[in-house]
Amino acid sequence: MSFFKKINLKNYRNFQFFEKNFIKNCNVFYGINGSGKSNILESISIFDKGTGFRNDRLVNIIKSGEDNFFNYGNFNYVGQEYNIRIFSQRNNEKISKKIQINNENNKDSLNHFRSLLSFIYFQPEMERFFLSTPSYKRKFIDRFIYSHNKNYNKIIIEYKKNILERSKLLKLQTPDEEWIKNIEENISKLGIEIYKCRLEQIEILNSNLLNLYSDKKSPYLIKMQINDDFLNKNIDIINDVDNYKKHLKNNRKNDFFSGMTNFGPHRSDFSGLINNDFPLNQLSTGEQKTIILLLILAQCSFLINKCKIYPIILMDEICSHLDDINRSILLKLTNEFDLQFFMTGTDKSLFSFLSTNAEYYNISNQ
Repeated sequence: MSFFKKINLKNYRNFQFFEKNFIKNCNVFYGINGSGKSNILESISIFDKGTGFRNDRLVNIIKSGEDNFFNYGNFNYVGQEYNIRIFSQRNNEKISKKIQINNENNKDSLNHFRSLLSFIYFQPEMERFFLSTPSYKRKFIDRFIYSHNKNYNKIIIEYKKNILERSKLLKLQTPDEEWIKNIEENISKLGIEIYKCRLEQIEILNSNLLNLYSDKKSPYLIKMQINDDFLNKNIDIINDVDNYKKHLKNNRKNDFFSGMTNFGPHRSDFSGLINNDFPLNQLSTGEQKTIILLLILAQCSFLINKCKIYPIILMDEICSHLDDINRSILLKLTNEFDLQFFMTGTDKSLFSFLSTNAEYYNISNQ
């Protein structure tokens, strides 16, 4: 099992100082809106790559009037403790995020620590997930992939970099042919890798969702799918780099006029059906929340049972639209899996359905 034993914040968002010890199981932060509950979850998520689950700018994380933030964490993985120090650093006008693991800042230490760390998020906007933008849905699925494939983020970043480079080249009157061919080969290889990872992830979810339904742990039979005309019409493309490159070359003119590459995994969308016939985007807000919780349940089952990965679950403002079905799913998550949870809500009574194996923190008093 992996879990955070403690965090210590300085000049982080609304907190000048904040320090808390945590239990291995369910940790609940409650308090009035604006008290900083979500900021605490973000401060935990920032131990991973990037700037936390909000994906905000570092300058906004630093408490107003201060120069830098500091975030100290004590992380335990199967009995091994790691002391992590994260802080912002200014260099002229640029602010960067720095991290030290057990007073070491070398790449090997950082990569080892991140290989042990896995997060699953729930955020309030996910209650309308299937009505959100394709970009938002792609990021949600991509985070699931990253939870068990730490190289995936590099593939996504490199793919986006090459897509942008190709668009710039196409704007030139006489782009270098060899240069653009190399870029298109990179796009083809990376695009195919992303497609494969996403197809595998959808299969993982559907297989585990079916198991949940068969075991009567889910009230619905859910099936997810990728919506991508290019992929659906050329499914063999995932094994044929040359064919992918051919499509890119043949579409240069159209892509020049549109100013973008018009097909590929950066254009994919995701949808699904409930009980084989009803579209997920037609469900109510509460029902969409149920689907997201079931997706999280399915992903946790895969990570624990197949990968021996124990993710840390961050659930922000989880108690809205919490009917009996959603409470039941949350109880399955907290009771059946040996995982650490961090949840937020406005009132302690909203979490009365949880087992006694939970710790409560009143953030309004900070």
